[in-house]
Amino acid sequence: MNLPIRARLTAVYCAVFCLGAAVLETGAYTVLQLAISAIADRDLSSRLVGVEGFLGEHIPRMSVERVRNEIRTHAALQPALLRIDTADGQTIFAAPVLTPHIAAELSQATGARTDWRPGRPLRILAARTTIQGRLYRLLLASDLSVPFEILHRFGLLLVLSSPLVLAIAAALGHWVAGRALSPVSSITSAARSIDASDLSRRIAVPESRDELRYLAETLNGMLARMENSFRRTTEFTANASHELRTPLAVIRATAEVALMREPDPGHRNPDRIALRQILREAEKNSALLEDLLRLARADSGTLSLRMQPVDLADSLRATCVLCEPLAASRGLRLRLTPAAEPVWVSGDAEYLRRLLLILLDNAMKYTPAGGQMSAAMLANADGRAVCRVSDTGIGISETDLPHIFERFFRSDRARNREEGGAGLGLAIAEWIAVAHRGSIEVESRLGFGSEFRVLLPQLVRNTSHTAVPFHREASLQEKTT
Repeated sequence: MNLPIRARLTAVYCAVFCLGAAVLETGAYTVLQLAISAIADRDLSSRLVGVEGFLGEHIPRMSVERVRNEIRTHAALQPALLRIDTADGQTIFAAPVLTPHIAAELSQATGARTDWRPGRPLRILAARTTIQGRLYRLLLASDLSVPFEILHRFGLLLVLSSPLVLAIAAALGHWVAGRALSPVSSITSAARSIDASDLSRRIAVPESRDELRYLAETLNGMLARMENSFRRTTEFTANASHELRTPLAVIRATAEVALMREPDPGHRNPDRIALRQILREAEKNSALLEDLLRLARADSGTLSLRMQPVDLADSLRATCVLCEPLAASRGLRLRLTPAAEPVWVSGDAEYLRRLLLILLDNAMKYTPAGGQMSAAMLANADGRAVCRVSDTGIGISETDLPHIFERFFRSDRARNREEGGAGLGLAIAEWIAVAHRGSIEVESRLGFGSEFRVLLPQLVRNTSHTAVPFHREASLQEKTT
C-alpha cells in the first residue's frame, strides 16, 4: 500500500473500531430480543399456572359452555390470547388469533416459540395438563407488537447511526495516529534540517523511554559518527591543499624564470615547449587547490563572508568588462542587459564577483566560436534580484542536469573538451549563492545552450532595465562614467 503510515493506522483503527461496534451492536440487539422473549416466557408461565388452576376448579362442576363463559369474563386469563383443546380434538375455548392451523402445528409440541404473524408477532407457549384423568392441550400467547416495535426501532437506530460511527471512528483514528506519529514528524523535520554545513546539531531526544527515544539516540549517534568522519575529511582536504600550494608555487616560479632567460622567437625549442606545458599544468593545479581549499574552509565553517551592501548590477558590469576580451579572442559575442539603477544586495563583493565570473567563464568554455553569451540584471516580482547568464553553447543533457552542481561532476560532452575544469566551479557558485541566502536555477537543452539564474534577496527594489549590446568600448565608457 502506497499510503502514509498515518493513513494506514487510521484505516486499521477505523476497521477495528467498526468491527467492535458491529459486534457490540449485534450483541445488544440480540440480547434485547432474548430479553423480550424471556420476559414474555415468564408472563406466559405465570398465566399457565392460573389457567391450570382455573380448569382444575371449574371443569369438574361446570359444563363446557359455562366454562367458556367464565373464561371470557376472566380478564386475568387473557382470553383473547388463549386456546384450550382436549386430546381427542374437542375445543373448549379458542381465541381468534390462535387459529386451528396454529393449534395443529403445536399439537405435538411443548414449550414457547415466536410466531411472526404479519402486523402482530406472538410469543406462544404450548403445554399439556391432565385434569381428572383427561388430557388437555393449552396454548397461551403474548402479544409482542409493542416490544418488537421497540426492537425494530432500536435496530433501525443502529443501522442509521453506522455512518456517523464510521465518521467518528475515522476522525478519532486520524487524531490518534497523528498524536502517535507526532514525535516521528518532529524527528524527521529535525533530521532534514541537518546538513553538511552544520553536522553538530542533534535531534531532541523524547523523555519517554520507548522506541522513539531509541530511534532519536541512534540517529544522534549516527550524526556524531558522520560529523567526525566529515571533519576528518575536510581537515585532510584543507591540509593537503595547503601543503601542496608551496610546491606548486615553486614549480610555477621556476618555469617562469626559465622561460624568461632566453627568447624563443619560433617557439620551437623542445625544452621551452615542455616548460610552457609545465607552467600551464601548474597554473591549473594551483587553481584546483585554491578551489579545494576554499570548499574545505566553507565546509568546516572557518570561511567567513564580509557582508555589506553591494551593487550587484555594478558587479555584473565589471565582471563582463573583465571577460569581454577573452570572449572576443574566442570569437564569442557578449551582450549585457544592465539595470538602469543600482540593484543592492547584502553580500561579500569579492565572492559575488567570483560567482558571476564562474558563470561567465562556464558559458565561454562550452560555447563554440561564433556563438553568443548574454548577461542581464533583472528584478523578480517577489523582491529578489535576478542575475541571468545565458549562452548558445552545447547545452546540458537532461540526465546530467540534476548533477551539475555536484563536486567534481563533469558530463561526457564537457569531459571531451580540453578546457573543461575539474568540476568544482558550479559547486562553488552554488555555495556562494546559498551563503548569501539565495539560489541558482538552470535551464538547458542539449545543443541549444544554457541559462543560469542567480536569485538573491534585494535590499532596494528595482525593476527597470534596458537591453544594450555589450562591447569593450561601450563597457569601458560606462565604467568610467
